[in-house]
Amino acid sequence: MRKIWTRWIDKPFALPLTLMGFILAVSAVGFVYYESLTQQEPVGFFEGLWWAVVTLFTVGYGDFAPKTVPGRILGMGVMAAGIGLVSTITGSLASAMVERRLKKRRGLLPVIVEGHILILGWNGHGSLLLERLRNMPGFTRLPVVIAADMEPAQYEEVSENLGLGSDSYFVRGSTVHKAVQERANPSKAKVAYILPREDIPPEEADSLSVLTALTFRSLAPQVTLYAEALHDQSREHLLRAGVTKALGREELTGKAMAFLAAHPVMHDVLYALLSSKDNGMLRYRTLSAEEKSHGWPAVIRTSLEKTGQLPFAVCRLPRELKLSDVLDTSQALDSYIMELFQAAGKDAALASQSPQVVLNPGPEVDLATFDGVIFLGRTP
Repeated sequence: MRKIWTRWIDKPFALPLTLMGFILAVSAVGFVYYESLTQQEPVGFFEGLWWAVVTLFTVGYGDFAPKTVPGRILGMGVMAAGIGLVSTITGSLASAMVERRLKKRRGLLPVIVEGHILILGWNGHGSLLLERLRNMPGFTRLPVVIAADMEPAQYEEVSENLGLGSDSYFVRGSTVHKAVQERANPSKAKVAYILPREDIPPEEADSLSVLTALTFRSLAPQVTLYAEALHDQSREHLLRAGVTKALGREELTGKAMAFLAAHPVMHDVLYALLSSKDNGMLRYRTLSAEEKSHGWPAVIRTSLEKTGQLPFAVCRLPRELKLSDVLDTSQALDSYIMELFQAAGKDAALASQSPQVVLNPGPEVDLATFDGVIFLGRTP
């Protein structure tokens, strides 16, 4: 109770509201005491409270009016107090609203949103990343939360240039700090990205990204987290910190340049695959049970006949390997081991299985163990 009172009294309008409640209660009791025998109608506490509220806010309905001298003196006191209290409360509420708006603009308020895209940190690739994401199916209408140590004016410029509108939120501060990430509601995010800073040495930027990943995983262990590494050797550290996938800028650039060396037209091929003009040419869908049983040639043939889309890879999604996946509970020993784990209240998870992609699998590949297919969408 004391804790609740302490929180309440710290609010800017708490004292005026408390004083108003006290005046209304005392005035109601006083009106009943002095005027209960002078009114035509029966007067109880509720009638006294009604008179006190009407008098305090200077409405003056006139259904109840004091007729005794003490009652009239009480009424004059309530009216005088009302002029000051109402203006004080109105000013306090207006001040609190303005202060809250300023804190929101500065990125100092917690974000109340779910299913959002969370960007931790900011660099020159941030705008392009958000632009591509907002053009992808399933991400177009998702809210965006940017948590970064940047100026509010820079965030407003980014939001305006990308047309994020009211679906974007800003959290200001260093993302390595738990308190900053908590304001971004990471556990409710759909997907999160860590972007390294570019205004500091690459080694230091990657170290901060590792700390950001560790903080994020302590708050949101199940959310998919991607990170960009300025140095390829930092990818391993990011993966150990809990990042789902770490992309090396050096590696991606090197592989892209090598890909272009095969033929000059490869530049146009790579650009067409990654272009956001058509919401991205590379797409994913779940493999049906029928497709898994028929095999890869049937998947290609059926897809081309029905939609004109060209499948070119199958994949397994990341999942947690559990004890039940490797034990046969029909066997007495394996069943006993499972019972021991359950009785001890231990998690039966063994490890995380990384995603796997197989490009153009042949007819000999069993699709039963795969989850989805990656295909090329058609250009309209």
